[in-house]
Amino acid sequence: MASPLAANNAFGAGSPHWNLPFPAGNITAAELMAYLPHWLKSIDVIDRFVTNGGKSVSIAALINEFRNLPGDGVFRPNSATVMMSYGMRRAKFHDWTVATHFKFKRPDPKMLEKDLNVEDFRAPRETHPKSAPSGVASTNFKQNREADPIEFQSLARHVKTHPAGDDALDLARCVAYALSHPSEKWYFPTDFEAMVNKLGGPAPVTNAHHDRQIFARRTGFTSGSYAPASGSPLKRMMGTDGTVEPGGRRKSGRLAKKATVNFRDHGSDFEDNDDVASPPSGYSTPAKRRRLAGLPPVRASPLNDSDFHQGDSESDEEIPDAEVVSEDELVSPIKGARGRAAALKAREVIRDITSETQRNIDVLAKQKVNTTISPNKPSMYSAPVTRPEVEVSPEMMDLARAFPFGKPVFLKPPVLSENRLRVDSSSIYLYAADGAITSQDMWASALSSTRFNGPRRHAPFRELHRLTDPMPMDVSDWAENIRWAKEQYALYGSNTWTEYDYHLQLITEHRRAVFWVSDQLISFG
Repeated sequence: MASPLAANNAFGAGSPHWNLPFPAGNITAAELMAYLPHWLKSIDVIDRFVTNGGKSVSIAALINEFRNLPGDGVFRPNSATVMMSYGMRRAKFHDWTVATHFKFKRPDPKMLEKDLNVEDFRAPRETHPKSAPSGVASTNFKQNREADPIEFQSLARHVKTHPAGDDALDLARCVAYALSHPSEKWYFPTDFEAMVNKLGGPAPVTNAHHDRQIFARRTGFTSGSYAPASGSPLKRMMGTDGTVEPGGRRKSGRLAKKATVNFRDHGSDFEDNDDVASPPSGYSTPAKRRRLAGLPPVRASPLNDSDFHQGDSESDEEIPDAEVVSEDELVSPIKGARGRAAALKAREVIRDITSETQRNIDVLAKQKVNTTISPNKPSMYSAPVTRPEVEVSPEMMDLARAFPFGKPVFLKPPVLSENRLRVDSSSIYLYAADGAITSQDMWASALSSTRFNGPRRHAPFRELHRLTDPMPMDVSDWAENIRWAKEQYALYGSNTWTEYDYHLQLITEHRRAVFWVSDQLISFG
């Protein structure tokens, strides 16, 4: 039996269903939104994301980064907010919002930030099933059935960029393998564990794979990078006196204060009516609508997530439409005699400018013919023009000399968990070198930059600004990274750069990109 597919799907037709069961294994936040974005309706996914620093903006940024949306649309943060709010409120978290999440009892209080296993996660049909018609049990309602497994290759449908690096763990590897071996049949989620074992076993989870880190790497994404809401040139041209609606209808601003009844059907389910998704009230202003000649009707945005082919949709599938930049033909609003008069005036202006330009060309040509250079007269090009000497003030020279020693470029530090393993007064005895007796010796050995001939390869990863100073003649990347981190701490208070290999790689790339070097490198390099 084939899984029911959505007829109008917010994430593209044929995207994996939200009632697909969760597998046993680790899946990153980037993989969830890249391959299974409908799982954003699961209250366990919502709880994990929001608890670990996920915001509507960063969640929408993940979806826009990894997926191609219908009609080249953009998934807006408001759409993520509505989708999550509907699921949480239907699951009896009344008046839930992202901001008030921590006021509610967590669905699974035992879930830790470092735990990426989704084995115990529940699909929407388990926590907030749809209301069944009278006489039909909720579990027998077709919209509450468990979705059948799908081929791993289907997970790549509508994927723009596959997660990689610290955004990916096992699921991205499985999808890549399925795409490169199309003759093999692997099904998700039933074959997930078997496929991971075939590929060498679960990948190790590092701090960079955690949700908080993945969301933090998307903090630079803002709604300003999205496509404008009014993409049509005609819509951008409309001023305060009117607006344009989809379908080529123009609203007159003169009647903006009149409320008129809008009888258009919004497709809400009368049996499952809920005000969470904030459907239109049925009234709209202004009232007067005019047809714009020559303007084709604007196709409705496909990003409304309806239900199965059979049956009506419910409001949890009706998320706000994505904004699509349309390329409607610009139609001039000037018609008739007024337009002809304007065109006539433009032609007269162009003719006058052309005549004046031609007269100037004739005058210059006559001057060139009549002008000769006398042999006795020195040529005006015989010697270059000398520039006057400019006296530079001592103050300006002092500023120029101090320029190379200005403040370094600030690099945003990583976000680390407060519960991470670290070297402190309660654990100093575990990480001090053997033979260190006094407190001073213990701290010096535990935070020594030369003790391990480089960085530690296992936790706890020490903060770079706390390490001892490298030897002055040491100009390796390890030593330079420590000096750079100490400078960032002294100037900007950045205290989360550690000796973790991913942090060191970021620092090295940044130093080379901005040409940062230490005084020691200049002296001994």
